[in-house]
Amino acid sequence: MAVLPSKRQRQIADYRDRARRAGLTVSLKSFDGLPPRLQRATDDPLAAYGLRLSPRQRQSVAQDLYVRSRTGWEAKSGGGIPEVFKWLPENAEIVSVGWDEVAIYWNERGGEAALNGVFRALANLHPEPPETLALSQ
Repeated sequence: MAVLPSKRQRQIADYRDRARRAGLTVSLKSFDGLPPRLQRATDDPLAAYGLRLSPRQRQSVAQDLYVRSRTGWEAKSGGGIPEVFKWLPENAEIVSVGWDEVAIYWNERGGEAALNGVFRALANLHPEPPETLALSQ
């Protein structure tokens, strides 16, 4: 008898397919290099949903790293937290605005509302999100 995917596995596959169709990259890489003062709220494995930045777009974003700790969001730079974080699901733990992409690391739980929150936050953090991302919300 063949092994069938569970309901949770089918949901994750659907999320990832929808993210890719919307123009996002999806990866299961771990995030290395968190500063000791920025500790994640959990040790859950996380998936990264990201949007690439072109060289021109890189100039219009402020690079930073944000981590959700047990007390709330903290920025590596010590600066403020972007307003768009209000759309992130509670299980999003890292937001990286780097030189090559904007990425949200989360555990892919929380249903449609959580997925839409990730899409919405990425669309608002990226200087020029693809139209396909707006259509998938």
